[in-house]
Amino acid sequence: MFETGSTFTGSESIFLMTSMTNEERMQRESNLIATIRKKLPDFARMCADDAEYVLLHQDAFAADYQDDEYALLGMAIKYAGLRGKEVRVIGRNRSSFAEEERIQ
Repeated sequence: MFETGSTFTGSESIFLMTSMTNEERMQRESNLIATIRKKLPDFARMCADDAEYVLLHQDAFAADYQDDEYALLGMAIKYAGLRGKEVRVIGRNRSSFAEEERIQ
């Protein structure tokens, strides 16, 4: 869908953002922050430090293709952006599970 080196800006959603009131946007942002702090406290702490970016292993979310995990991944990325962090995804699909099998 995206070429290597290309950037997806989400400009398709600009119309949706302009129809939201400032109060609604602030409430959604507050809900996002509360959700990440509750469900991903370690990730929230990583975003609070002085590093320029946070690393995520690609198996950290939706390793078994769960829809709610996809949504949580999107929320985590948005949260990191609110904190001025770049998100870098490392690893290969299910590579952390292959590593566990080799250890056992």
